[in-house]
Amino acid sequence: MSKLFLPLLAAIPLAPPSILHAQETARAVRTQTPPRIDGDLSDPAWKEALPFGSFHQIDPVLGPPTERTEVRILFDERNLYIGIRLFDSHPELILSTSKERDARLEADDRVEFILDTFHDRRNAFFFQMNAAGSKGDALITDNGADFNKPWDGIWEGKSRIDELGWTIEIAIPFKTLNFREGLETWGLNFERTIGRRNETDRWNGDNRNVHLFTIAAAGELTGLTGLRQGIGLDVVPFFVANSERTRIDGEETHIFGSAGVDAFQKLTPNLTLSLTLNTDFAETEVDGRQINLTRFPLFFPERRDFFLQDAGNFAFGDQGRGDRFRPFFSRRIGLVDGEEVGILAGAKLTGRVGDYNVGVLDVQTDSADTDASGPIDAKNLLVARVSKNVGDQSRIGGIVTHGDPTDPDGNTVLGVDARYSTTSFRGDKTLSASAWALRSDSGALDASDTAVGGSLQYPNDVVNWRINVREVGENFDPALGFVSRTGVRQYWGDIGYRPRVNESIRSLLFGIDAQLVTDTNDVLETWQVGVDPFGIRWNSGDEFGFSYDHVHDELREDFEISDGVVIPTGSYDYDRVRFDAETAELRPVSADFSLSGGEFFDGHRTALSTALRFRTGPFFKAHLEYERNRITLPGGDFTTQIVGLRTKFSFTPDLSWNTFLQWDNESDTVGINSRLRYIPKPGREVFFVVNQTFDKSASGFEPVQQGIAFKVSTTLRF
Repeated sequence: MSKLFLPLLAAIPLAPPSILHAQETARAVRTQTPPRIDGDLSDPAWKEALPFGSFHQIDPVLGPPTERTEVRILFDERNLYIGIRLFDSHPELILSTSKERDARLEADDRVEFILDTFHDRRNAFFFQMNAAGSKGDALITDNGADFNKPWDGIWEGKSRIDELGWTIEIAIPFKTLNFREGLETWGLNFERTIGRRNETDRWNGDNRNVHLFTIAAAGELTGLTGLRQGIGLDVVPFFVANSERTRIDGEETHIFGSAGVDAFQKLTPNLTLSLTLNTDFAETEVDGRQINLTRFPLFFPERRDFFLQDAGNFAFGDQGRGDRFRPFFSRRIGLVDGEEVGILAGAKLTGRVGDYNVGVLDVQTDSADTDASGPIDAKNLLVARVSKNVGDQSRIGGIVTHGDPTDPDGNTVLGVDARYSTTSFRGDKTLSASAWALRSDSGALDASDTAVGGSLQYPNDVVNWRINVREVGENFDPALGFVSRTGVRQYWGDIGYRPRVNESIRSLLFGIDAQLVTDTNDVLETWQVGVDPFGIRWNSGDEFGFSYDHVHDELREDFEISDGVVIPTGSYDYDRVRFDAETAELRPVSADFSLSGGEFFDGHRTALSTALRFRTGPFFKAHLEYERNRITLPGGDFTTQIVGLRTKFSFTPDLSWNTFLQWDNESDTVGINSRLRYIPKPGREVFFVVNQTFDKSASGFEPVQQGIAFKVSTTLRF
């Protein structure tokens, strides 16, 4: 492996090394009089803390920050307290676009920080706040390989703007965090974003080749003596009331209610057992619509909280956030062809035992009668994942899944993987490599088969590249996973060059990528080359670029791309060009635009996608999306269209109302998902959700389905 790649590394022009600073260290101070969490740092308790604030500007230039930041940290037997003073010479220009919980804050003045509570330099808790009081949190696994944003911890946070800038006060209960008792030093890092300047300031380090999610590059928080979690039991009972009305075969209305409970027990400070009974997902947002123009299955991300909690413990191989190959894909549980199948009970064990990371999930599903797959028996489905930390940032591990949601013959998948990662390659560069192997055994196929793969990645600031290889056997069948293409060997890679220019132009963008796909006998199926000859990203956040793609595709059988439109078996070569532009979200009105055109198999395709974003301060945001494909082929012409409108009202950081409206011309239906979320206090939630579907008729759109759900839950901590 080294003989193949080291000459390539030596030939690549690398970015000049950053000026490296010694690791920063902060000290937490125990207090007997905890501060009141209201955003006001005048509490006497804060005078006990030792302020620190040696931040370094990362973007747009390396150097001192344009505004000063000062942080203080306290703790008592229950909570960790963080107080932050963010000085700003023009507080009237502080930018906040939302008050909502877990909002997207890309354009905002905000603070983000991580807590590596095991000091393993791999995994961490993530928290963020903006000046309007929006709170967000997540779990970071394996130095950012997985970013679990749907995780919701119980904590308090308030912010306020004053004549000096703005302030944040935060209280994080130790019962919210998993940590190693007796460990007095945690990993810690902060980043501050100044929205109007698109400026990023970081507490520990100014190396652009690492990020806040690179936990290995964090500083340290010391002085955490005598921390305890108590019993470590959270019980979350919930109640759901539903009303469903259909008008497909005459009007039918059903009103029903159900109750359930989730429980979370810390068996040790490092290991959590989660239990769910009569699981309900009434509050889950609907999927965004997609129209498939390929001969491979579409991928929809997981949205259900129970499966998203600690999802990083189950990540395998070189699986990234956008990867479409997964030996375990949680949407296979409780969903069959998009239809919900009841979950009677589930248990999940996640956490760490010494140097081992553990994830075990066992779920019992109910029987169901589905439209697409017919009657389905009750099933027990299991996945177990264990990995061992090796060295500073590397690991080895294995995975097993057992069960098939739809087939009584069952299915088992076994796999092993290894990952190497370093942030000190050639001084201050990041390099990672992975390798993995899987084997499936399915009674339905009466055969076993394998999948193997690996990757080498150099994800740095100015020069970045990656190489991936994968072979998937014809009969490889992970019933609890997702595989878009079997019986193939895939090779792909890309290289990007993003030179920094000046304070106005953040970087120029150049790149090339290539992909080769053969069958397992090395007979060609597809090859593709893409070139990004020029792009530019301004420091304001505005961006545009051009790209060119050439595709060669071998169709082994006729492909019906749309109703009655068939692309015949044969060899195809076609060229396409694309133009992309994006304006910065820091403006009250911003937009994305993409236009591509050129050949498509034996015809032509023109694709347009655009998005318009509008906001009025932190109270209201709207996002209008439109996607259109015009395809002309010898076998027929057709047009696909998708329209989506999202509106978000953030009345307070604890009360929000979001609506998502969608229409596509393939189903010719309008879908509306409207959710009101209220958090009376951390740990208690109320949801009111309305789902409505309209079908097109001669007189317009007629309502055909309506669902109304009311859900309330509370957390009892022991």
